[in-house]
Amino acid sequence: MKPKTKIAIIVLASALVVAVIVAILIPSSIDFGNVDYFITDTNSDYQYEVGEPLTFKLADSTMRERDIQWYFGNGDTIRGKDSVQYTYYEEGKYLVTLIIDNKYPMDKYIDVVKADQKGPLDSLVQINGPELGYIGEELVFSSYGPGVESWFWEFGETGNVDAYEGQVVYIYRDTGVYTVKLKTNVSEYPVEHKIKVLSLFEAIDESDPVDSLELLHNDIKRRFQAIANASIGDKSVFYDNVKYLERTYTCGNGERVVIVVNGDKYNDLYSYCQGLHSLEGRGRRTLNIDEIVKITKGVDGCINKIEVSQSVIEL
Repeated sequence: MKPKTKIAIIVLASALVVAVIVAILIPSSIDFGNVDYFITDTNSDYQYEVGEPLTFKLADSTMRERDIQWYFGNGDTIRGKDSVQYTYYEEGKYLVTLIIDNKYPMDKYIDVVKADQKGPLDSLVQINGPELGYIGEELVFSSYGPGVESWFWEFGETGNVDAYEGQVVYIYRDTGVYTVKLKTNVSEYPVEHKIKVLSLFEAIDESDPVDSLELLHNDIKRRFQAIANASIGDKSVFYDNVKYLERTYTCGNGERVVIVVNGDKYNDLYSYCQGLHSLEGRGRRTLNIDEIVKITKGVDGCINKIEVSQSVIEL
């Protein structure tokens, strides 16, 4: 073989190796932390109505070839499309989850209303945040509302505007009951949210008698287990139990309830229940709700935190 031919073969082989390495590395370089999607309503009034086709579209077109799953918060799912149309036929609050490659979730809450119940845009802005916190604790507050592009947060401690992002972290320095105010570009008046801040050594009054607490724990455990046991196609079991928990224990604010799983994994009520429902019910590997370890209530008496112990049983 001539020297020039050998050199050409070596160069081509090297280029092929480099191309393979680049092809392998490129997918891992995508920043999944920025996964996002848009929701568009048909009549462009930024309100989602019963019977109105809604479009859900992945923001990053470079991910369209990946494994894409849409969960619509009522047991319905669509897989394999970066842009989908979906219509809700019942009013209510739904957690819409986009999952990329089975491990990169992005959640958004939407309110679906009847056409005759639509309100002005500023009435739809909401604050999501804790109702109980401690001095020095990093407390996360976020907002939801159609058409919101600017945020002005006041946390009631300084008397000034404290932050300007859609999701913010605030640390209180003194105890007390504070009114968090949020003004947006679509709000005529500020939206308000109450929070009680305690010292690290101040105990929370748990006045429920032991027997009623046990009944409460067992009821919630039974609801979680029913969702875990139901097949993915059994939407009524999922929907009925989630609505029961929200209506009975959370004062209708299920998205504000924090779920702590086995002491270290944090989630909200809707995401947790949706995760339970995404399993294939009772099979060879079954999720068992071992115990409701602790229930925490806010200043309004509604549950805002549930600590769960669970395990996987091999059948």
